[in-house]
Amino acid sequence: MLNKLIKDLIDKGAVTLKEQGYSIRSSEYALLTWKQFQEFCNKKGYETYLPSHKDEFITELGKCTPPLRQSTIDRKAGSMKMLDLLATKGTWGKGMLNPLQELLPEFNSFLDAQEEYLIKTGYSECTRETMRNYISVVMRYFQNAGITKLEELNSSHVSAYLLTLRGHAKSTVRCELSRLRKFLSYLYLLGYTSENLAPHVPEYRLGQAQSIIKIWESEEINAVLETVNRASPKGKRDYAFITIAAELGVRSKDICNLKLSDIDWELCSISFVQSKTGKPNTLPLSEKVGSAIIDYLHIRPQTKCEYLFVSLNPPYGKMKSIHSAFHRYVARSGVKVPIHAHHGLHSLRATVATKLLSADVSPDIIFSFLGHSDRESLGHYIRLDIENLRECALSFEDGDLL
Repeated sequence: MLNKLIKDLIDKGAVTLKEQGYSIRSSEYALLTWKQFQEFCNKKGYETYLPSHKDEFITELGKCTPPLRQSTIDRKAGSMKMLDLLATKGTWGKGMLNPLQELLPEFNSFLDAQEEYLIKTGYSECTRETMRNYISVVMRYFQNAGITKLEELNSSHVSAYLLTLRGHAKSTVRCELSRLRKFLSYLYLLGYTSENLAPHVPEYRLGQAQSIIKIWESEEINAVLETVNRASPKGKRDYAFITIAAELGVRSKDICNLKLSDIDWELCSISFVQSKTGKPNTLPLSEKVGSAIIDYLHIRPQTKCEYLFVSLNPPYGKMKSIHSAFHRYVARSGVKVPIHAHHGLHSLRATVATKLLSADVSPDIIFSFLGHSDRESLGHYIRLDIENLRECALSFEDGDLL
């Protein structure tokens, strides 16, 4: 038995909400739910907390008249999970509130073996992290499907997983299939399966028409930025990271990884180690970028987190992704994007490269500015600079070079 008085537990919960920096609104909602729980327990004659009391309370919420919306029940269940963790663990945190399913020991063993193999073959930390996160998701799917040993996997399991990709964008499906193929190949290569299941994953070619990248005009980028509500904390943060991407062409992963210490205000520069290549890069801090960052820093939550961009909800940890926010602003802006054109944050990097090429900036300078690991990477952006390519085209008449 936990032996914790419900009243004392709620009092401790109120203190914990304040210590973790929850907003007044969020704190009031949690405390209201706990008060409802306390009244429920008083009617039942419960004085000390038990997890079963929490479950009973949540069940009763589903029987209210008039009925509560499911979203309301889910939110109250989340508040009760905080109280439950406080009683059983002494505190709660974001990872504790939404824990990922634990993988079986053999599955974790494979992830470690793959990590070791990728390090030996020279893959960057960013690529290794992406592969590990993706494969963890796939293995949780197989685990939920009843797979307890990787050797049990067969083509029917692969086919069943492929069906879960229905409805995704074609470019997403192609990426998912490529990663799945690598995962299955590594399973066989590292001795976890006796059959290579990779050939059971079909090829998926988008074709040239669906492989284009949106190159933004300046007025289009301004239109997207104008949709950001800079009067709100979220808007100030989002405006800052979009401006960094649009002005400097920094990869989204590197924007998320930027630390407060990476900004040198005296030298007006941003210095960071690139996640994809592992190489350092230093970029100029223009007035536009600097102003956007300063505007955000004025409302940035007080937190010990070293990263520049943090979540605006407790416990104010590092932002993991900024892609979805950008897509929402693009949709609101009314900017017309060609069908099948890639128009995520990475398209801003391509736009910066293309504009530099159009301005006759030396490829060597662009190479250094974008932080590419090899000069061949610029070839992709050169292909995008259609207007300049047309000027370089050779003309023929009657088979003779003019």
